[in-house]
Amino acid sequence: MQLALPKFRRRLSELESIDLATIRERGEARFDALVQKVDDTLVETFGTGTVEYTRYRIVSLDLGGWNAFGDTSFHEVIDGYRRGIEQAASNLKTIIELFEEKLVDSDETPETRAARAFGDLDLHPEVARAVTKLFQDGHYANAVEDACKVLDLLVKMRSGRLDLSGTELMLNVFSPKAPHLVFNQLQTETHKSEQQGMMYLYAGAILALRNPRAHELLADHPERAIEHLSFLSMLAKALDRASKP
Repeated sequence: MQLALPKFRRRLSELESIDLATIRERGEARFDALVQKVDDTLVETFGTGTVEYTRYRIVSLDLGGWNAFGDTSFHEVIDGYRRGIEQAASNLKTIIELFEEKLVDSDETPETRAARAFGDLDLHPEVARAVTKLFQDGHYANAVEDACKVLDLLVKMRSGRLDLSGTELMLNVFSPKAPHLVFNQLQTETHKSEQQGMMYLYAGAILALRNPRAHELLADHPERAIEHLSFLSMLAKALDRASKP
């Protein structure tokens, strides 16, 4: 794209520099030559037969009609070239704008991409309340750690096990054998497997996400933090759906 942009800009400049007042007759060779240059640039950039080539291809700059019963008026010829040039220029402008937009997006930093992604997240309200300011200020590891703390507190409040915390809390509250909170009726082996799997997810969140950040100085990558926060928010929302056995 970076290499193709200057060529498309030159083709656009050549189209826009055409002075309709200089046209003397229909079918001047200079117009066919310009169409061929545009076509060569399209082929070089997109390849023949591609969707993009077909979409932006310029067959002719002459969009004037033909009179089967006599010569087309010179006014109609000029108007046909005007419309053809405008259409061709519009195609090239679209390509240029799309390429420029993609190049700008590719120059984004992980921080700006993460900020945009964070704005699109549908976080659990309590998680969002705890982490939004931290994340926006660039404290990604702290945001993940605080989301874990929120999850721990929510499990305590929902289960009533205020005497436990961390991994021990999760293994106790969601144990398939004697749970304090359940995600189903535990009537089948599938139900019990789901309950056990959820128990491991909650315990794993504490072990893998909270403990390293609580005991060490970590600097989370912003986009990785987005993934962690989404996961923790999912667990918080699942907790809202859990019930007493």
